[in-house]
Amino acid sequence: MVPAARIIRLVVAYSLCLYYNVKFILLLILGYLLKGHTQFLEVKERPTPPKALQDPRYGNHKYITVNGIKLHYVEKGDQNKPLMLFVHGFPEFWYSWRHQIVEFSKDYWCVAIDMRGYGDSDKPTGLKPYKIDNMVDDVRELVKALNRDLFTLVCHDWGAVIGWRYLLRYMNTVEKYVMIGAPAVEVYGVVAQREWDQFRKGWYVFFFKAPIVPEISLRTNDLGVFEAMKTGSTTAEDIEAFKYTFQKRDALTYPLNYYRANGFGAVPRIKSKPEKYAPGLFLLGEKEQYISLSTGAAMEKAYPNLTYKLVPGATHFAQQDKPTLVNEMMRKFLASSHK
Repeated sequence: MVPAARIIRLVVAYSLCLYYNVKFILLLILGYLLKGHTQFLEVKERPTPPKALQDPRYGNHKYITVNGIKLHYVEKGDQNKPLMLFVHGFPEFWYSWRHQIVEFSKDYWCVAIDMRGYGDSDKPTGLKPYKIDNMVDDVRELVKALNRDLFTLVCHDWGAVIGWRYLLRYMNTVEKYVMIGAPAVEVYGVVAQREWDQFRKGWYVFFFKAPIVPEISLRTNDLGVFEAMKTGSTTAEDIEAFKYTFQKRDALTYPLNYYRANGFGAVPRIKSKPEKYAPGLFLLGEKEQYISLSTGAAMEKAYPNLTYKLVPGATHFAQQDKPTLVNEMMRKFLASSHK
């Protein structure tokens, strides 16, 4: 029997989903009337990839099939050195780690993946392939295929959501880890229920649950959503790299399916906890738009051996708009001895 409290939470969640989608439908109608179809709804054709996507500074492009999925990744550095694996968030792809690849490939074998549904990796249809444990298994099988027993895990946004889950299941394979811009699912849920700040900032979770409307909204103004990344060191060419990657009509549907397949209590709890926690660093931008800063202290309580720090002046996309500062914070953490 479903508890009454859970029924109430689901009613509230889907009511908010309806509210935000009606709101955005009205905004779409208004934008169409004011700007017209061409200016508001059409996405510019970009047949040629920006030069930045093939820049040899960022490494070599490769493919590997793991867990039944062909993953595209970019790798740079000596393969005899320790592995540092980068897992991106929404709406990103391997390129969001360009600054970290350049910096850390001096000391690590850096591998930055396109997660399933993104970039040049396979894009299975439907919602089931995007259940969180499928992506966790992608990471696990990739590390195995790269012939590593231990590695350093670096994740952002949805990548971090998956990364926290990976830690609970496979902590013994991680030497150290860095998570940026998102807490674990279980902590996010508790904070969102207790604090208005996180509930307010998490509006998009309800919005993205619905079909069609989120895709149309994100594609308006020539994929204008990516202009939000244009802060700090992020250039116009960088934004073009994102727009080129997400320009296809269905390119946003698969990433949005991460939200649709998970959330609203759909993520099963992991009852057992690791015996020993690897040292970790959790970073949030000082100007974080989507995650409450209070989740930092909450994560320190939930994950032993974890250090939380603010990235001064950074937004949600901290590793892109404040790369030098983030890299310095990562280096200091990675050089430190275990707690």
